[in-house]
Amino acid sequence: MKDALDVHRSLLAREVPHEVIRLPRVVLSADEIPDALGLPAESCVAVRIYRADDQIAAVIVRAGDTPHPGAVLAALGARTLRQAHADEVNALTDFAAPLVSPVLLPDSVRVLADACVGLTDVLYAPTGDSGTVLGISSRGLLTASRASVAELCLPDAPTIDLAADLSDDTHQLAQRLRDWR
Repeated sequence: MKDALDVHRSLLAREVPHEVIRLPRVVLSADEIPDALGLPAESCVAVRIYRADDQIAAVIVRAGDTPHPGAVLAALGARTLRQAHADEVNALTDFAAPLVSPVLLPDSVRVLADACVGLTDVLYAPTGDSGTVLGISSRGLLTASRASVAELCLPDAPTIDLAADLSDDTHQLAQRLRDWR
């Protein structure tokens, strides 16, 4: 299995500035990294692996997020999508499934990154090891992972109830029509 040393060596070989940081406690998945580091989820990323039609895709999202299936299908130009099973992920990536690093993915894996990932200067990503994380600039991560950027997750903004506004507008329009006659 690949680990932090493999990730470190790969980034050194490509001269990508980074650091490998020892976590204060063991994490069992990338979604636990923000809590372990005491950071907001926006500063940490996770990799979700999917099978889209006949191809494998890795999707880099903020820790705790899940990409919208329709957005992933559109970005890949695929018709079907399912999350890869842990044993598939382990065999394909050579990383532990819940701690897949966005660096060192096989060339056969298409890599997508949610556009929100690029909004943070420094990101913390899994290394495949439960006791370390990778600290890297968002630009360095996107470059090292060969990711294509797309809008994949739903926005954080609350939804707006357009029905209430529409009914008010309709009521005003009806009143104007009555007044006009």
